[in-house]
Amino acid sequence: MGVKRASPSGSGSSVIPRIYDPRTLKNEFHLYKKKEEIRPVLAKIETIYSQVNLDKELVTGNGFCFGLLDPATNILVSNAISKAKSPAAAAAPLPSAGGVRRRRGGRPPAARDMNQRSLDGLTAFLTCLFPYLPDAEAMAYLDAAGLDPLAAALLVIRRRGMRRFGLCSGITVAAVEAAIRCAAAAANHPDPPRLVLAWKRLSHGLQKFVSEIVSKNKPDTVARHVLSMVNFNAASESDTNFQLKEAWELAERRLDDNPIIGTDLPLPSDRVAAKRMLLAMIHGFYLQALARLPTAELSGRYHRSVLMGGYCYGPLDPVSNIIVNTVWYDQNFPSSKQVTLQMLSTSCLWRVAARSLYGLVSFLCTRYPSITPDQALQRLLVTGASLKDADPNLFDMPDRDSNKLRSESDSKQIGQGSPDTDACEMQHGAVEASTPSASVPEAYAAAATAAFYCDPLAQKEFLGSPDVVSKLKVASEALRLQDGYPLSSQDLEFLSVSLLKCSSTSKSCQQQDLAPVKVKKSLYSYRSQCSYRFWGQHKRVSSMVEAALDKFNETQEDRPFRLHIICGANEFVSGPESCFGEKPGDYNPWTPHKYYHTHINFLAVSEGHPDDPPRLFFAECGKDGADTCWCVPVIPQKPDAEQIRCIYCEHEGNRIVHPAMGSFHGRDEFDKLFYLSDMEMYTNDKVITDKMVSIDQVHALEDDAIYQNCCVDDDDSDSDAHYWIDIC
Repeated sequence: MGVKRASPSGSGSSVIPRIYDPRTLKNEFHLYKKKEEIRPVLAKIETIYSQVNLDKELVTGNGFCFGLLDPATNILVSNAISKAKSPAAAAAPLPSAGGVRRRRGGRPPAARDMNQRSLDGLTAFLTCLFPYLPDAEAMAYLDAAGLDPLAAALLVIRRRGMRRFGLCSGITVAAVEAAIRCAAAAANHPDPPRLVLAWKRLSHGLQKFVSEIVSKNKPDTVARHVLSMVNFNAASESDTNFQLKEAWELAERRLDDNPIIGTDLPLPSDRVAAKRMLLAMIHGFYLQALARLPTAELSGRYHRSVLMGGYCYGPLDPVSNIIVNTVWYDQNFPSSKQVTLQMLSTSCLWRVAARSLYGLVSFLCTRYPSITPDQALQRLLVTGASLKDADPNLFDMPDRDSNKLRSESDSKQIGQGSPDTDACEMQHGAVEASTPSASVPEAYAAAATAAFYCDPLAQKEFLGSPDVVSKLKVASEALRLQDGYPLSSQDLEFLSVSLLKCSSTSKSCQQQDLAPVKVKKSLYSYRSQCSYRFWGQHKRVSSMVEAALDKFNETQEDRPFRLHIICGANEFVSGPESCFGEKPGDYNPWTPHKYYHTHINFLAVSEGHPDDPPRLFFAECGKDGADTCWCVPVIPQKPDAEQIRCIYCEHEGNRIVHPAMGSFHGRDEFDKLFYLSDMEMYTNDKVITDKMVSIDQVHALEDDAIYQNCCVDDDDSDSDAHYWIDIC
């Protein structure tokens, strides 16, 4: 149950607020593979091998269950590929059991039977395709799909409600290639590039290939057709990329032909995926809101209000709510410390998204006690995190058009009539059929409490007043908040004046003591170090962005871009490596290791088109002087679409938007770091769990120190003060 700290819902109210946070809406990862779960899967693989008529040499051979077809055919195909001769392959020696291709933490290939090696490969294939999918959960999907890798991938897509997943997009094509490469490395295949090349060539005629071997699925028949399609001695146009349309069509057909698949075994909980997708969606709203605010006002004034009180819940669309809540927070809870910056705190930006998420869930669950928090998450995903769509009774006059679930095609998932499509419709029906038991102001009080708002009662009275809602709608229409155009300084002034008329609490809220707060020496020292660390990063990242943008502008002729705001940075890319004998500050001041690159997101305004919204950029910058900085415009992926992955940014829990095409450090290194490296820092499960707490952090952060106006209490006799540590 999500009831926790008291919510100021009003005196005399009988409503029990249902307030959720990371402790009460826990991530439900299935992280540990139990022996009783592994044995049946290995037994299934052994059964598949026994049904394939191959010589006993297969026990130590290279016929594996992973690939683009069903597991039995994959065994035959990969075995045939391993036997196909080519000059390059014949000359290349196989790696020894103790070489780099020994699977980290495991036994040499000879000590692991083909059942285990195939399972390792299948698991690697699936976890490479999807972020935040632990090994144990991947095995559960594979088990439910009869060890069919692409069928298991379809189950993940359906289970997670990834309605926009592009099966044949460039992102998916690159991901499948990486997945086969990872699978081969995990299974100790002697030549992963050769295996990838063979499957790439086969993918251009899978339908024909399957139709020719379906009647005689025997090793010699399969081998003959594989050799006719895969000629390692000749160049081919199919070397460039995979053709996945036929592979997915065959996988869907196998699902349709075998209704038992995906129904006889329980699938992992979809809560974690729902939370991550909703967080990504909300993060995208903040990027849009930051782009709408004028550069000078954002960097000099409103950055604090965005991070501290600019939540995306309210009576308008999420982006407009962020802007309105930001301006209202600045009016009523002004800062006692003026700060001008070019870079927002990455952790604080991610935290305000998490607080918004828990505020939205708490709003719906308080308002409709019959729905579960998981149903609320699904409801919010389907309605785009918009309360005016998620709550059909928000204005007490339901609008049939605005409360429909997007469009029919948008709500459908892969596979007509899939259980999860019906589940989304059930989420909609559960709310539509429910009668609210809490008023809108009471629900806003619960949302503000879950979001750690500094004065939940004030926000309740502001957002919950019908008079305020009508005035906000008028102001929104006047400013065309929903149109996506940048706001001017005059627009913000108009909005500020409009909001002054919207709340009776504003005057009392503004009467605050803005003098510095006296604190103990130890706390003052700690906050000073936190602030110093932020400004050190601010200086480093700002200089990198300046260099990257200058280089990009050289290609723009008369339309250069200027910086709007930096909205994300990960300094832990390409590493760690020991830096004995070197100065750590040249790389990262607070670690004893070297990380050679930084990934950055920033918004920039085109000087030639100042009325256009700022564009989002991705930058990758080297730190050792030899590498150059570069940047490209990027478009965030929809949360329910295929995702662009970066092993370093995922490990840090950062939400950095990466380019869909092209190369960057961390994109094509999953096989090397997960399966071919002796470095224990990176494994699939560790990437998920190491920074799991920071993903939906809602409590105080070190970067908050830059906004805290404090001084040492002269009467403090604290002799246990922290030492000053020169960390920059």
